[in-house]
Amino acid sequence: MSKTNIKQIIQKNLIDFLVVIALMGAMTLLFYISDIKCVFKYLIGIPCPGCGLTRAWLQFFKLDLMAALKWHPLFWIVPVIIVTSVFLKGKVFKSKAKNAVLWIIIAALIIGVYIIRMIALFPNKAPMDYNKQSLVYKWFVSR
Repeated sequence: MSKTNIKQIIQKNLIDFLVVIALMGAMTLLFYISDIKCVFKYLIGIPCPGCGLTRAWLQFFKLDLMAALKWHPLFWIVPVIIVTSVFLKGKVFKSKAKNAVLWIIIAALIIGVYIIRMIALFPNKAPMDYNKQSLVYKWFVSR
């Protein structure tokens, strides 16, 4: 891919990229202002596969890579997914089959890490702890 092609791809998709980043920032801010933090955990009580991502990035920006990896070992994959999705429209390879395999591998990696974290940390260690203030817990257990 030539420099001209890369420049054209960036120019063509920059607005989409900025909109995605702005929406993610706005949602994160809204969740933290409302003290919900994670809709999934707020409703169901169990952590979602992305639990700890925000705290991981906060640690990364403090240059504490080990703490970032502790909060979520796949925090680094988020910008890869965003850039690939926005700028390359999810197509890293010319072949549809290779792209499908890539996205299946990424999904399997996310699910696999989630399962390992649930086995190793759930229900007592943050961020994989159980939320006893969740709506499901209140509805079924608190009655």
